[in-house]
Amino acid sequence: MKNLEKELTLKEPLNQAKEQLWANIIDYVNDIFPSIQVIFEQNDLVKEATEAIQRVKAKLGDMPKEATKIIHFLNSKNKYELQELDIAEKTATIVKLKKVLTKRNLMMNLKDKFQTM
Repeated sequence: MKNLEKELTLKEPLNQAKEQLWANIIDYVNDIFPSIQVIFEQNDLVKEATEAIQRVKAKLGDMPKEATKIIHFLNSKNKYELQELDIAEKTATIVKLKKVLTKRNLMMNLKDKFQTM
C-alpha cells in the first residue's frame, strides 16, 4: 500500500527529475566557469591598462603641446639662427620631441580602445 501511495504522489519521480535538473545545472556551470574566469581576468587587465594610461597621461602633462610648439619653432629657424641658440642637432632634437607626441598618440588610441570595450 505504501509503495502504491508513493507512486501515486509522484514523490519519487519528482525527486529524480529534481536531481537530474540540478546535475544538468551543475554541469552547465562547470562548463562555462572557465570562460567566466577569463572574463574577470580580462576586466582586471583592462583596469590595470587604463590606470597605466592615466599615469602616463599625467606624467606627460603639457609636454605634447610644448613639443609641438618647439618643433614649429625649430622648423622656422635656419642653421645660423639655431647655432646662435646653441642647438647643434635640429633633427635629433625634433626626433626626441616627436617621441613625446608619439607616446601621447599611443595613449589616446589605447584609451579610446578601452573605452569602447
